[in-house]
Amino acid sequence: MNTGDSILTFLELAGEDPRMGPSHISMFVALLYLSNKSGNPVNAYAAELRRLSKITSNRSYYRVMRDLKEGKYIRVKPSFNPAVRSEIFLRKLDR
Repeated sequence: MNTGDSILTFLELAGEDPRMGPSHISMFVALLYLSNKSGNPVNAYAAELRRLSKITSNRSYYRVMRDLKEGKYIRVKPSFNPAVRSEIFLRKLDR
């Protein structure tokens, strides 16, 4: 997955999606950054994603993740265990 193309495609799609805002863009870029380092799926803790995306509130984090899931930008396999990272699958984005 080419990171530059993924960001451009996401920005095009997010511009047309009324749910997407700056926090969503920040989170998606953080997910792309992690996938570039370790591959897809991204294995991450919520705290790590909040730090990278500069989202400080848990409530905002969960809202952003829910919106990204509902928009079919990502698929999440939560761990429900604080010692185990959740799996976040970045979907192939089509224009």
